[in-house]
Amino acid sequence: MTRCMRLSVFLLPCLLTTACQQDMARQPAYRPLERSEFFADGRASRPLVEGTVPWRGRTGSEPALTVYRRGPEYADAIRAAALIANPTMDPLVTLSLLLGPGTADYVDVPPIPIDKAALERGRDRFNIYCSVCHDALGTGNGKIVERGYLQPPNYHLDYSRGFERRGQKVLLRQVPIGYFYEVITRGFGGMPDYASQVPPEDRWKIAAYIRVLQRSQWVPLKDLPAEERERIRAELTPREEHK
Repeated sequence: MTRCMRLSVFLLPCLLTTACQQDMARQPAYRPLERSEFFADGRASRPLVEGTVPWRGRTGSEPALTVYRRGPEYADAIRAAALIANPTMDPLVTLSLLLGPGTADYVDVPPIPIDKAALERGRDRFNIYCSVCHDALGTGNGKIVERGYLQPPNYHLDYSRGFERRGQKVLLRQVPIGYFYEVITRGFGGMPDYASQVPPEDRWKIAAYIRVLQRSQWVPLKDLPAEERERIRAELTPREEHK
């Protein structure tokens, strides 16, 4: 066997191996946050499975900080009480209460103290992570939306899209605070999750600040001081023109 033939026999397996490597390197793969038709939520990036052990370098958190839903026994009791109080409830509403999860499934009190400092921290985090889409008042007209991104709902006027998917019409200003924590943690629709950027305690503070925004833009007239009520009534009442 000539030297050229021996070299050919040696190189042939190498060439075959290289071709195999090229096919493996070009296999289909998703980029972070790329759209996928395979999953129901349309996102290729998947949230962490419940109970996942934190990876090295990530600090854990107290269980109470990450609990945004009540135990199933409590939620079932709330649903039963609602049905007993209103036995003539619409069948579709009754079905949604039985199937859940509904508003009773979420906690309505943060597991941390909410004081002025906590609200200021929530405002700062909101302005950093949320206002670019939701805007500073939470009306859903942030700078990214002005440039063509999907518009989020208005915190003050719109219904919760999450509850609408469950057959329940609940205004965002009426959803439990645990629902906001869940959306920040897990994302929803076009909104990615912020679990890796925002620590659990800050998520509760952001959710509490959203409540402040809602209160600032939608205060019941009866909750205002008497002087404010009279001033607003005067502004809303048409004045007779002087003849």
